[in-house]
Amino acid sequence: MNKNLKYLVVKQSIMDKIQNGELQPNDKLPSEEEYSKMFNVSGITIRKALTELANEGYLIRTKRKGTFVSSPVSEESSSHLIAIVLSAEDYYDISYMKIIRGAQSMAAEYNYSLIVEWSSNNLVHEAETIRKMLDRNIDGFIIYPFDPIKSKNNYLLIEEKNIPYVLVDRYNINHPCYFAGCSNYDGAVLATRELLKLNHTKIKFAGYHFFLNSEQERFNGYCSVMRQAGLEVTQEDLLINIDYDLLKKQILDREVTALFCCNDRIAIKIIQNLLERGVRIPQDISVIGFDDWDYVQNTTIGLTTVRQNFNEIGANAAHLLIHAIQGKIRGGNTKMLTGVSLVIRESVCQNPYA
Repeated sequence: MNKNLKYLVVKQSIMDKIQNGELQPNDKLPSEEEYSKMFNVSGITIRKALTELANEGYLIRTKRKGTFVSSPVSEESSSHLIAIVLSAEDYYDISYMKIIRGAQSMAAEYNYSLIVEWSSNNLVHEAETIRKMLDRNIDGFIIYPFDPIKSKNNYLLIEEKNIPYVLVDRYNINHPCYFAGCSNYDGAVLATRELLKLNHTKIKFAGYHFFLNSEQERFNGYCSVMRQAGLEVTQEDLLINIDYDLLKKQILDREVTALFCCNDRIAIKIIQNLLERGVRIPQDISVIGFDDWDYVQNTTIGLTTVRQNFNEIGANAAHLLIHAIQGKIRGGNTKMLTGVSLVIRESVCQNPYA
């Protein structure tokens, strides 16, 4: 028999026993070795069948304990409530509201309601907010964290209760989680290629909260395109704490002709500081941001930026979470990334010094 058919025979046999009630929820399955003898196949074949059944939600595999039949999610025990916790820098940022609306729309399709909780950047406050929601018998959490690395212990509070959660926009690469965000790397590639197309080669990257993986992914995309173009990237090309007088001098000396900013917030701040110092945008320096932040529309110079769809990110977060609640996905390490697009406005132009 074909090797692929062997594992499918094993998989179907176990699935049939689950569906006809011969194997009940929480029943422990025979070991891989016992199954190998039973079906006269290799351990690899058995492992593949069991792994697929676990990924599809039929089984739960626990290290050193064995493999068990999953318990179906009880509609009666479900509160059908999802908490979205936002650790916000700016409570009036419309981006947060778009994420909430996207999550609410998707949750409603599955008959779930959303409770919105605002948290400060204080870890203690975030923990208190999570505990309050746990006391309300929440089915799952969507969390927009300020610093997902420092918040790790707060997420452990949720994990201890075996409640699924999804992080939005940023995550801790060393702590597996469900995640919804945008394709940061691809967005940086679009922005940097646009500047190169306009004959800019002296391009610097401006960071904001560089401890975030989202900013690091954008920086990596910028570095990749620069190096592919044969341009060296040094530590001096990463701007974190900006000395605006020094930056002005570098611009007027033609040592830098373009900036790719990790987000629109820092891009607007840079533009304002440079304009105050008599630097012309884009004649002296081209600037690209990231996000397509709503405040961009109120600036005197239209900001070229990478647009991410916050509504879609919120919807993806709710979609992921509800599928985790219902046992349709497992493992806690699935990511959904939305696409990005480049929006051209007045803050960039052809390099006049090329």
